[in-house]
Amino acid sequence: MTRRRSPLSRFLPVAMPIAALLATLTAAPAAAADREFYVGFHLGLSGIEIDRNDAFNQVLDGDENSRSYDIGFKWNDYLAVEVGYYDLSKVDGAIRPCAEGVSCSDIPIQGKITAYSVAIVPHYDITGRIRVFAKLGLVSWAANVEDAAEDLEVTLVDVDDEDLIYGAGVEVQILGRLRAVGRLESIAGDIETVSAGIRLVF
Repeated sequence: MTRRRSPLSRFLPVAMPIAALLATLTAAPAAAADREFYVGFHLGLSGIEIDRNDAFNQVLDGDENSRSYDIGFKWNDYLAVEVGYYDLSKVDGAIRPCAEGVSCSDIPIQGKITAYSVAIVPHYDITGRIRVFAKLGLVSWAANVEDAAEDLEVTLVDVDDEDLIYGAGVEVQILGRLRAVGRLESIAGDIETVSAGIRLVF
């Protein structure tokens, strides 16, 4: 039977103190800045290569479509704080149950990957309409693993972890408060995403 462990339950105790600390550190400069809230939606393609060297030797490897949502707050002219949710679809994989050098068949599996993140987002305005930004933060992700063949009696263990998330991108003002965003993101090098999306600024 597969163990289910929500990444949100492990993410919140870490994210809340970090968000509070960032708010405290940036509150003074923010008083004189042009502060903004924003929400965003992104579609992308994720390259996933997760190899857990445990007793099950579970491997998830593939390229899948992804969706992500974020909410951010621009504290000052150079820094924002952002939280995000990622839906990275189902990725094919395998359990390699035999010891190294022993020949046997892999067991096909699939992993449904989701993640939550909190990050600081330094940014710089190139022009009045174009902004570049970087991203650095913490992410809690989980892959709910299931038997892809649906006819094998195996015990599966979910894959989950806390890692760094980092990336960079560009934001272009389209019309009024609507922005187009392109970005590259990586979760500890195991999950890399190229995405394009829109962002609405309040």
